[in-house]
Amino acid sequence: MANQYRNRSDGLVEQINSQDTIDSLTRSFIIYGVEGLVMTLTNSLIVCAILRFKSLREQKEFIIVGGLAFADGLNGLGFLIASVGRLTLILRGDAFVLKSRWQCAISPWSIVVTFSNSLAGIALVVLSIDRLLAVSIPFRYFKFTNRYALCIVGAAFAYVVPPVCVSYYLSHQYQQPEFPAYCLSPMGMHPAYYSYFVLFHLVTSFVSVILYIPVLITLRRVSEIIF
Repeated sequence: MANQYRNRSDGLVEQINSQDTIDSLTRSFIIYGVEGLVMTLTNSLIVCAILRFKSLREQKEFIIVGGLAFADGLNGLGFLIASVGRLTLILRGDAFVLKSRWQCAISPWSIVVTFSNSLAGIALVVLSIDRLLAVSIPFRYFKFTNRYALCIVGAAFAYVVPPVCVSYYLSHQYQQPEFPAYCLSPMGMHPAYYSYFVLFHLVTSFVSVILYIPVLITLRRVSEIIF
């Protein structure tokens, strides 16, 4: 069934939705917010602990774990901001006012999620690579300093920036209002970039798991030698 629209008295165009649709979206956004709150709080505790204690900051392993926690916490914050923003729009009666792809792209939650989602994925790969190095070349790895950890975490952060810039460049080309103002992630991205966005997260998650196979094999061999 095609979407229906109406002109509001304030001159804006609004998508018409049933109360059941509104209630369903409201429940989804509440769940989204709870998930984001949990992710934000738990990961913030890890980051704060590492920042507070010098003994932790000086250990390369904790810097890498802190990078992952920061990425996951930022992703959770994006979820939380999205939940609060979307629920506020529903309460104000503005959730279905049409916005352009560019307007969706620059919504606060879209800005955070566009960056943090990819960052969380690549941070998992960084952690897996670090574990692989730790078991593959243990003596050389022992000599690595926290500078090594800062470099690979920084490289992960830097890698995410160019694709995000491309996303915003592409989205800026779309100024015609066409999406409801609650702005789900795909609504703020060019379709081609959104495909990359989803694929990147899937691939990094898969690679981070695959890298643990040689880690487990190496650990098993070592345990057999020791015991």
